[in-house]
This record gives sequence, C-alpha cells and structure tokens, in this order.
Amino acid sequence: MDERKAYWFEQPYMPQMKNIAVAPVILEDGRLSFCVPGDDYFEFQCDDEVMHRRGGTYKFHALDVDTFSRETCQWISQGKEIADCCKTTEELHEWYLKHWTYNR
Repeated sequence: MDERKAYWFEQPYMPQMKNIAVAPVILEDGRLSFCVPGDDYFEFQCDDEVMHRRGGTYKFHALDVDTFSRETCQWISQGKEIADCCKTTEELHEWYLKHWTYNR
C-alpha cells in the first residue's frame, strides 16, 4: 500500500458521482475503509451484503495535480484553495494526508 497517495473514485450506486479517498483499506469483513494500494488505478468489487445498497465496482484513480486543478477542484470542497497551494502531485497527496488522515 502507498499511504502517500490520494485517489478520486466513482461511486457505483450513484452514476457520475465522484469522491476523494485518502488511504483506503479493505477491512477483514470486506468493508472498505479509507488507505490505498500502491497502483495509480485499482478497482474494488463489493456486494450489497457487505456494503448494503452501496455495493458494486468502485474505480479508484490516483489524483494528479493537473487533473485536480482542471477538474476535481470544481466539485470538491475547498478545491480552489487546495489547487492554489499545491503545485505538484506530491504536494497534493501530502496536503490530503495531512488534512484528512489521523495518526496511526
């Protein structure tokens, strides 16, 4: 896992709905909790039995500063402020790790 990355993802139960995940992990019982595998893209398949009505295929894409500045900042809270202070992908991931995660 690469806990230094932040991802945007599509929600299967809400078409066209996107969100951001920081450090997602799959728990022992199959639920998804937000720590991320090291690839720049991965899919997580879950069923409604575990996730209730939120089952389906979650598609995670690593955030990059260009996509964030062009698109993501338009639909995420504080997007413009985040884009203004993060000039590289590494700074963007560090910003999310600093502001969205807790000490492990």
